[in-house]
Amino acid sequence: MKGGCPAMDFLEFLNPLRYFSHEGYQSFWRTLFATVLQGFWARLFAASFLFLAFWFGVRRQRFQLGIAYFVISVAITYGATVLRFLGFR
Repeated sequence: MKGGCPAMDFLEFLNPLRYFSHEGYQSFWRTLFATVLQGFWARLFAASFLFLAFWFGVRRQRFQLGIAYFVISVAITYGATVLRFLGFR
């Protein structure tokens, strides 16, 4: 068994820059927001995740899952605008 904190090993496993280059990672998100997360599909995904957030948060009383879906909905809704504001486009 190697030394170190198991939580840090898990976080290092989740780090996308371990598998992609920095430019490739930025290009992936730019392409995603420029194609899929714009227009009709963005509205559909955002509305679906917002519905799931309310369904799981209020109806099913699973607040953590409701908050996660709400955060995903906000990221889809405002992600492209934030990327443009930060100069990634």
